Amino acid sequence: MQFLLKGIISMIVTVLLQGGVASIVSTTPDDAAEDFLAGLKAGESQVMEKYMDNSYINFICNVEGDQGVVDRMDDALFQNFNYKIDKVATKDDVAVARVTVTCNDFSQVSAAYDKAAYDFIKNNLYSKEVADKTALNAKCLDLYVQQIEAASSGQTAETVIYLPMVDNGYYGWDVLLSDELMQSMLGGLQMPVSQ
Repeated sequence: MQFLLKGIISMIVTVLLQGGVASIVSTTPDDAAEDFLAGLKAGESQVMEKYMDNSYINFICNVEGDQGVVDRMDDALFQNFNYKIDKVATKDDVAVARVTVTCNDFSQVSAAYDKAAYDFIKNNLYSKEVADKTALNAKCLDLYVQQIEAASSGQTAETVIYLPMVDNGYYGWDVLLSDELMQSMLGGLQMPVSQ
């Protein structure tokens, strides 16, 4: 009798575990879009790590510098970032989500940063801060973040983006990110480039 009871309990546990795992792993395109956008807004490393091959995600996650300055940049970039998934269309193993994104206009950050960095170097050409590359990098990051903060206090605007997704073959969906898509999503932000 005890053997029979153990057998029944193990079968029940096996069925429950399989059902639980299937419901946890299996996602819809709606879930994938929501997870990505919510993870981007919250800066969740678990979500961001899946998209490290995108240069914007890579920059946001791996920018080096004073942690306080990096935190200021993340706060300013996403303080007014909101989204609404309007519609998701699916056909076979591809899907696309129409998303209305609200954020600040960051399109002038790069030009403002170039001017601020030029003015700083011109005015401090013979100082230790310009001669020391580590100090200069820290100052340039701070100047870049200042421009992002200035833009984040401006008006917000809505833009419609189309988020493509593909079935990953493991009961889930992956968002296909391009730099152009991320730039649109982040209000036209251009990343600083080393010259």
